[in-house]
Amino acid sequence: MIDILIFFIAFFLSLISVISYGKIFEKLCFNKILHNSDKLVYTGFFGLMFLTLISLITSLFLPHNFYHNIILHGVGFFYFFTNVLKKDKEYLKYIFFISLLVISALIISKTNDDFSYYHLPYTKYLTEYKVIFGMGHLNHGYNLLSSLFYLNSVFYLPLINLYSFHFSIIFILVFFNYFLIKEILFNKNIATLKYLYIFSFAYFNLSFTRLSEFGTDKAGQLLIVLLIIKLFDLICSESKSKKLENILLLIPLLGFCITLKTYFLPYILLGLSILMIDSKIYKNFKFIIFSKSFLLFLMIIILMFLHHFISTGCIVSPLPFTCFGDNVVWGKDIEVIKGLARWLEQWAKSGAGPNFRAENLLLYVQNFNWVGNWTKMYFVGKFSDQLGILFTSYIVIILLFKKISFSKAKLEMNNKKILYFYLILIIIFMVWFTNHPTLRYGGYSIFFLILTIPISLLVTKLPEKKLFNKNFNFFIVFIIILFNFKNVDRIQKEFNRTDMYKFSDFPYYSIKKMDYIETKYAEGLTIYSANGHCWFTKSPCGGIPEGGYKIHKKKGYYFIQDEK
Repeated sequence: MIDILIFFIAFFLSLISVISYGKIFEKLCFNKILHNSDKLVYTGFFGLMFLTLISLITSLFLPHNFYHNIILHGVGFFYFFTNVLKKDKEYLKYIFFISLLVISALIISKTNDDFSYYHLPYTKYLTEYKVIFGMGHLNHGYNLLSSLFYLNSVFYLPLINLYSFHFSIIFILVFFNYFLIKEILFNKNIATLKYLYIFSFAYFNLSFTRLSEFGTDKAGQLLIVLLIIKLFDLICSESKSKKLENILLLIPLLGFCITLKTYFLPYILLGLSILMIDSKIYKNFKFIIFSKSFLLFLMIIILMFLHHFISTGCIVSPLPFTCFGDNVVWGKDIEVIKGLARWLEQWAKSGAGPNFRAENLLLYVQNFNWVGNWTKMYFVGKFSDQLGILFTSYIVIILLFKKISFSKAKLEMNNKKILYFYLILIIIFMVWFTNHPTLRYGGYSIFFLILTIPISLLVTKLPEKKLFNKNFNFFIVFIIILFNFKNVDRIQKEFNRTDMYKFSDFPYYSIKKMDYIETKYAEGLTIYSANGHCWFTKSPCGGIPEGGYKIHKKKGYYFIQDEK
């Protein structure tokens, strides 16, 4: 019972801090442009982004230990009780209620393989050390950084310790659902946008129920879908002020998405296209470039790429052309980076099977030679399942909202702008399909948008407001029941586990204790090796090559260099 109490207290106290930092961020950056319709829609996401930004900065100088995090969240609690609690009670009710409805996904969840391999060890390292140059030498996973590691590290708190590292993922799901409910029920949107949001609510809540599947990939996809729909909204709006204000709100969040996963970089193309195709926005191009929003966009991206550089010697790892190799002391060999990039490409094009090995790797990934195997191993199974969930959502929603009608010609928006917008999405889809055709690598979001936007464009009318709200409230209950049913079933199965993931401390996830070897260096750094998956082994943890490493210390910073 004590563990359960600690779990819930830590969760909601962390949530309070996130909301507070979101409010602080809005007041510092957007207080003058937030209207009633915009207020609180982005607050949670801004809070996560602001904490990430702080984390990226402070980790350069000190570890995210208890002292750091207590001070950080103490500021959040103080601001909450002095500025947020009295002013935003209605918002807080919604957020806390949604949190209770989805928290089942967090309870005794099986962690994914990447979590034990590098997500947890890297996050743990951030709680024990300020940045170490050359961490990428220790583990292939340390070359695949996400800002989610830095965000998770600030939730390392007394009593709950490392068991709070999954909180941020659930927070994103909570804010995602609040955003959708607010846009569907309370904001004035045309029918096309309403149904885009309804389809989003159905598909992602039915598809993203198991925390073990989130990793570092799905969280960003939830946010990118909302951003793209909002960009879609911009080309529909006639209000010049609304266009500009929404652009300013979205720009830093796009930067946040890119730091979560670098495969979101092509979406910059979509953002730029909006600036170019809409004259009302294009006229303010110079203003946007010199705005706080764009500065924040650059700041969070530059900081994340700086951490890539510190860990690997690459600005964007594992893209070889961004790597400095031997030109920096701690840099990874460019050929090693190329090999990692080729392996990741093979993995994505193999049907997401980690044990698949092509006889000729280079031949397999070229000229669509991989399509046959990918179709057999991936599309027929994983991909088709997702299509089934999505199309079932379409049918149920269309049947539920009985008074909707379809139109082939009369749309509520400028057709040329829509076609241009959609063309950019198709280009992004092709970039995804030809480079990393795995759903977790941005596939969920792009294939959802590609399929759902045309469907939503055909739905041109809404039922009268009372009927619409009644039907949607029923729909919310239905989806949430399914979400929790799937998780209750999962929890029941977790109780019967006999493998290494069997939990020992309800309601926390399980951690396997690993035997390790420690190698001490004269400069004062000890590196721990745990034969692959480090789990919660002491930091820094990773593989040690036969020749070991060269360790340098300069101005209080450690530099790891491959002995060869």
